[in-house]
Amino acid sequence: MSKNNFIFFSPAKLNLFLEVLNKEHNGFHNLNSLMCFCDIGDYIKLEKSSSLSLEIEGPFASNLKKFNKNENLIIKSIKALKNAIDFDSNFNIKLVKNLPISSGLGGGSSNAATVVRAICKIQSLNIPNKRLMDLLFSLGSDIPFCFLGKTALVQGVGEKVEPTNIIPIFNVLLVNPLIEVSTKEIFKKINNFSKNKTKLPNYKMEINELIKFLSFTKNDLQDIASDLQSEIKLILNIFKSDKNVLLYRMSGSGGTCFGIYKNKTTLESAVQFFQKYNKNWWVRSGKILNHI
Repeated sequence: MSKNNFIFFSPAKLNLFLEVLNKEHNGFHNLNSLMCFCDIGDYIKLEKSSSLSLEIEGPFASNLKKFNKNENLIIKSIKALKNAIDFDSNFNIKLVKNLPISSGLGGGSSNAATVVRAICKIQSLNIPNKRLMDLLFSLGSDIPFCFLGKTALVQGVGEKVEPTNIIPIFNVLLVNPLIEVSTKEIFKKINNFSKNKTKLPNYKMEINELIKFLSFTKNDLQDIASDLQSEIKLILNIFKSDKNVLLYRMSGSGGTCFGIYKNKTTLESAVQFFQKYNKNWWVRSGKILNHI
């Protein structure tokens, strides 16, 4: 990596639990969610150039190429940052898109946050933290969390991010039926809200303690998404039938589901099963990252 050429990892995020507490008059929903990252994600290459440009490649590039590149969150974020603090924004940006689109993994938010974090570092930008967080939140509710890059309890509509170090590293399997799920449509169908907001323990948990803690929580969007997309329900039922899975759940508004496994042997066995069950599904295994 030369002084004019930089490569950054842009990880997927997972909602270990997601509670919808209420709906504001402005239409936004108040959430309470424990969120972390995993070592599965996209890659972003920044190269100093004479102008700002974006190239997209990788398995899911075609899903993004149908949209105007100026509407991509990466470009929007750079332009918003430049409006806040002037700097040389002439970069050729290459996005290697490995994560499915509209998958509950926060791929677009992670991409935008990664680029902003990278540019702030490369250009040595000095922008007050609150001003930067406000800017990121204006672009997307998951972007402040993705920018901070640490496991966190995320509350409100995404603006309250409280980093925590309570969860252990564990093996995780991601399965997505490659059906794009509309977050907007999922939230439209919410009729019931979580009455009790889950609070985090004040100590670092071992894996068995984490599983027990998470078993008392849920993703309030999971049943809605499962009813809309039968393949999400099918994937969750397969996880349910696996005696080796410690806990399974859907991330975000779907359609990626994840399973937590105690060791690599049971994890790889589950990978092989899902790959054989449906060759069209996206199946990836990895580990949780508590920080980027």
